[in-house]
Amino acid sequence: MNPGEKPCKVVGIAVGLLAMSLVPAWASCKSAMSSPQWPDVARAISTAQLCEQLPVGPNRTSSFKVVSADVCSTGDSLASIKATALLTCETGDDALFQMEPVEGKVVATVSLDVRACRIMDTHIEIDGEIGSLLSGLPDTQDFGRNWAQSQLTRLCQLR
Repeated sequence: MNPGEKPCKVVGIAVGLLAMSLVPAWASCKSAMSSPQWPDVARAISTAQLCEQLPVGPNRTSSFKVVSADVCSTGDSLASIKATALLTCETGDDALFQMEPVEGKVVATVSLDVRACRIMDTHIEIDGEIGSLLSGLPDTQDFGRNWAQSQLTRLCQLR
């Protein structure tokens, strides 16, 4: 990561949910929101500042609410995590030009090998007005994956 760059917080959701997938393997899929660890993960998610990645415009996160988070065991220590959140970005009070808030749905999907502590694939989709703004940022997918792998590596060292 280059100095001054901020990690993609959406991938942070997936990494946070990964913590729940490191407990004994679940059969098939299970909602992470019903796990005992969910309140801690939800608190961490509520601090996500995805809108702050934008250099101008609605670059303040006013709402970031997870509506679903599922962890699926695919066998042989492989798992996938899919989290969906509703995101609202607004213009800060100190901005020269005020804009109406923009909204979008964020879907983060991560495939990982739990035993090897390795992320195999990540994909972030953001729709709505905010999606068109954030999709203009270069290398979002690669940056998100690299950051997620570094967080997963730290998490695995704690096991």
